[in-house]
Amino acid sequence: MLKFHKYHGNGNDFIIINKNKSDIKITKSFVAKAADRNNGIGFDQLIVVSKSNNKPDFKIDFYNADGSMADMCLNGIRCAAEYIWSNKLSKKKILNLVVKSKSILCEKHKGLIECVLDLPRAYNNVKLEKQLAKYLKSEVYSLIEVGNLHLCINKRGIKTLDLGQLYEQLRKIIKPYKINLSVYKKSSNNNVEIRTYENGAGETLSCGSASASVAFLNTKKFNTPVNILSKGGKLEFNVNENTITMRGPATFVFSGEISGK
Repeated sequence: MLKFHKYHGNGNDFIIINKNKSDIKITKSFVAKAADRNNGIGFDQLIVVSKSNNKPDFKIDFYNADGSMADMCLNGIRCAAEYIWSNKLSKKKILNLVVKSKSILCEKHKGLIECVLDLPRAYNNVKLEKQLAKYLKSEVYSLIEVGNLHLCINKRGIKTLDLGQLYEQLRKIIKPYKINLSVYKKSSNNNVEIRTYENGAGETLSCGSASASVAFLNTKKFNTPVNILSKGGKLEFNVNENTITMRGPATFVFSGEISGK
C-alpha cells in the first residue's frame, strides 16, 4: 500500500507522495486510476516529493490527472512546501524547491505560503502565433512561459463562457505544446478575474501558474500588488524587475493509503 496526503490550494487539489519513503514506479495508468473522482481518490494533479542531495532542498514532480507530466504548478508548490513543513521533513524556514530546471523559494507569511520565482516571460513561436491569429482574429491574447506555457485571452466577460468548448476548438493548435488556456477580465485597478483549462486536467478551480502569467500581464508598475480571483479564491502577486512573488493558501485535507498497482 502507498501512503498519500491530500492537499488543495484554492480548490486546486493534489495528492502528495514522498518518493524517499516509497519505491513505487509512477505510471500513467496508476495516476489516471487514482485521479478518478468516482472510483479513485480524485485530484487535479499528483505531486511526488523527493529529497535532493544537491543544492536544492527538494525536487518536485507533477503528474496531471490523465497521467501526463506537468512542467509547473504553483498551487502545487505551495502544497508541497506545507507538506514538507507539516511532516517535519525540513527545519528550514525558507525552502528551495526545484521543478524541472526552475528554482522556487517558499516561506510562510501570515498563514499563507509565499513563493518567489523568476519573472514570467513572453513565449515566441512564429508558427504557433500564426495559427492562433488565424483562429482568434481580433482577440487580445498573450503566450506566456512561467515553467509551463499559457495562452491568456483578455475577455469582456468570462463567467458564462464555455471554456471547455473553447479549449476543444484550440486543442489541435495548443495541445502539442502542452499549453494551458486561460481567459481573464480586469474587474478593478488591482483585481483580475480568471478561469483556466489545464492541459491534462480540464478546468480547475484555480491555477497558480496561469494566475502568475495574468498578474504579469496586468502589472503596470513594479511592486504594485495584483489580486487574481478564480472560482477557488484569491492569489496575491507582486512583480518586480527580476522576480514575481505569489502568496496563497495551502490546505491539508486528509491522508490515507492506496494500492500502488
